[in-house]
Amino acid sequence: HRLKIKIISVGNSPPKWAKDALIKYISRFDDNFKIELIEIKPDKNLKSIEHKKLQEAKKILKYINGSFVVSLDENGSSCSSKKLSEKLSNWMQNFSKVTFIIGGADGLDRTITNNSNWIWSLSKLTLPHNLVKIILIEQLYRASTILNNHPYHRE
Repeated sequence: HRLKIKIISVGNSPPKWAKDALIKYISRFDDNFKIELIEIKPDKNLKSIEHKKLQEAKKILKYINGSFVVSLDENGSSCSSKKLSEKLSNWMQNFSKVTFIIGGADGLDRTITNNSNWIWSLSKLTLPHNLVKIILIEQLYRASTILNNHPYHRE
């Protein structure tokens, strides 16, 4: 069955180059996937970073109902593209929705990571917000091509 993939990110709207890259990858997915991008504006002028992250978490939580939740965090588990394709296959068989969450500049509040099914680290590097989205969507696309034995991925 069709897997709905939601990517929720806290940040300002991506610049044109990032939007173009995202659209390019999203258009390549086959009909087994429906990709939805949700942008949450970062909170401004809040008393503390903790308060800011909590306000962002409240907005994120509205979108993750009944979904398998993956939070992106540099302290999460790493995984190869091949391993990600195995996870994607498992999600397709067991869930109708998978939601990926990318935090803002200060990261994700504990209420989000505590409610996640998996915490994934794309890299130990601190990556720019827009590149994280592109890397995430590219890796999901790559995982889907591995499942379909498409020649995009090489080992």
